[in-house]
Amino acid sequence: MSDYKRILVTSALAYANGPVHIGHLAGVYVPADIYVRYLRMRGDDVLFICGSDEHGVPITIKARQQGCSPQDIVDKYHGIIKKSFADFGIDFDIYSRTTSKIHHQTASEFFRKLYDEGKFIEKESEQYYDEEAGTFLADRYIVG
Repeated sequence: MSDYKRILVTSALAYANGPVHIGHLAGVYVPADIYVRYLRMRGDDVLFICGSDEHGVPITIKARQQGCSPQDIVDKYHGIIKKSFADFGIDFDIYSRTTSKIHHQTASEFFRKLYDEGKFIEKESEQYYDEEAGTFLADRYIVG
């Protein structure tokens, strides 16, 4: 057995509905960056990856507020977030997007494997639906 090992370090995905702020940097990305630098100084083979989370209700809300598409929002903020990390000196080996083809493929394979192994519990539930918008409503849209 070889003593050789690779180390994968990931960080929480930055939510692509606004810029990164100092709390994000201090609480998530700077500590991970420090750890990666330490490992590399020791001579370890490290891969540091992260990306923009480009799915979810906050993106849809922001798009409606700004009168544009959710894709417009994520395209704008992905670039801003990625540049912010670079400007701050945080150097990911891979900084990607959850809308990328490879992300969809990998996530689908991961969840398909778990599904095929019977790791999920399937159940039905009722959800609120906005007939005018033609979409189901997330909890944050329900008032009262």
